Amino acid sequence: MSLIYLIGIGPGAPEYLTMQAVETLRKVDVFFILEKEGRGKEALAEARLRILDTYCTPGSYRIVTAPSPPRAPAGDDYRGVVADWHARKNQLFAGLISEHLAPGQIGGVLAWGDPALYDSSIAIFRSIQQGILPDLRFEVIPGITSAQLLAARHRITLNTVGEDVLITTARRMEEGSCAGHSTAVVMLDSNAAFRRIPPEDFDIYWGSHLGSADEVLMSGALAEVGDAIAATVAREKRRLGWIFDIYLLRRKKKKGQGAALDPPGGSGPLDPIL
Repeated sequence: MSLIYLIGIGPGAPEYLTMQAVETLRKVDVFFILEKEGRGKEALAEARLRILDTYCTPGSYRIVTAPSPPRAPAGDDYRGVVADWHARKNQLFAGLISEHLAPGQIGGVLAWGDPALYDSSIAIFRSIQQGILPDLRFEVIPGITSAQLLAARHRITLNTVGEDVLITTARRMEEGSCAGHSTAVVMLDSNAAFRRIPPEDFDIYWGSHLGSADEVLMSGALAEVGDAIAATVAREKRRLGWIFDIYLLRRKKKKGQGAALDPPGGSGPLDPIL
């Protein structure tokens, strides 16, 4: 019986790994890495190799790499597209494990941030275990998320006193998921979707490539800094070929109004975005 560890590696810099993650890395015989294509993606591979070089003894492990299956454009069937993408990853990982991981050996998969937050690793390995390799075991090692690091960098809390916080995606934000919440942390944007909400009522705390040498931070009233942040998003994408950004939106409290991300006069989203 083989064991796979899904290891949260945080934003990608070695100093953001937990001690549990470091100890787990040193147990692994084979690391499985799916490499994305496209300009700038080599930086993702380099970050993972830097982590292994920092904490693991040279020669104590092997690395097995394969091209990551591309995901088709979502269109109107986002869930169907993702299901197909996961199914192809299931088959790929199962094949790599069967070929390269001997019985009794330990495998490792490095997951950005935390495997439980907007990462497909847990769902993929549960499917592999249930449908392809029933004897495979996997365990999850949590990691520091970009949401936590964003708050630390800006020296803020994710929630305000007595209020909640929603963690969502730009796609879900556009569908109105933030209505009724006082604070929203928005992930997986990269296209400055905050430009399409009424800016006057919000503060924004934004960051890209957190924890790396390319880190950029900006914050302020959305009406005042939104255009500058959007320009920075475009600039960083041109410079690096890709961008990992995240931001927190917080409604300003006004006299006679609550803090929730609701329209001033009723329920439901402020507009098609938020």
